[in-house]
Amino acid sequence: MIDDRTEPTEPKAAAPTPAEPAPIDEAAVPLEATPAGAVAAVPPPAPPPPPTREESLYARAKEQTDAGEIVAAVSTYRELIKLAPKHVRARNNLALLLEQRGDIDGAIAELTQALQLEPDNASMLGNRAAMLSTRMRYDQAEQDLRRAMRLDENNVEVLTSLGLVLLRMARLREALEPLKRAVELEPNHATAHYYLGEVYNRVDQLPMALAAYETAATLQPTNWRAFKGVGNVLDRMSRPTEAAAAHRRAREVQVQKR
Repeated sequence: MIDDRTEPTEPKAAAPTPAEPAPIDEAAVPLEATPAGAVAAVPPPAPPPPPTREESLYARAKEQTDAGEIVAAVSTYRELIKLAPKHVRARNNLALLLEQRGDIDGAIAELTQALQLEPDNASMLGNRAAMLSTRMRYDQAEQDLRRAMRLDENNVEVLTSLGLVLLRMARLREALEPLKRAVELEPNHATAHYYLGEVYNRVDQLPMALAAYETAATLQPTNWRAFKGVGNVLDRMSRPTEAAAAHRRAREVQVQKR
């Protein structure tokens, strides 16, 4: 706008009248710049989307399992699998719960369907092998474990399970290799030490058997079979006093577990 405090002198020749400036749109005026060093305000993040039905069922089944509500968890996993038949983790977890309830065949069936979806899952192969072994289907169990080892040659659980399957098949020399490898990879694996003791005892390597059983008993003081193994080997080594103490300890632990 023209400042009315300044009056222009009369021109000798008429000049075109300047156009009046347009009014300022205050909404279009840029905001004052953020001072140097200041942090501009960050809008809050958008809230996460609500869980899907599938996610809710899986979370509920996990909570029920953690709470020891096995029957309810089985029911929830079945509902989830009906909704999402390709949910591999649900099938694996359901299989483990069915095994706990004694439904070994049902558990094997769930794992078989899960492995059709993920054939290279070493953990599930190991789980199915353990259940096949329970059913004395040792050849099939060995196949699963050999396949799992090709996928993960340093999987301690798979190595231990393979050693156990070979032990049950009386292939004792073959059983030594995976069990020795298992305790090399994980020196505190009590189960591997125990079965290593079993193999050494059967092939008459008594000092090695004694060491393996003693390690297993130390790592897992609730394993009464480990103490019994110690006693059996000491009996074979003609150390009756120490053997009697080990057998007594085995009985005490067995009673405590009841």
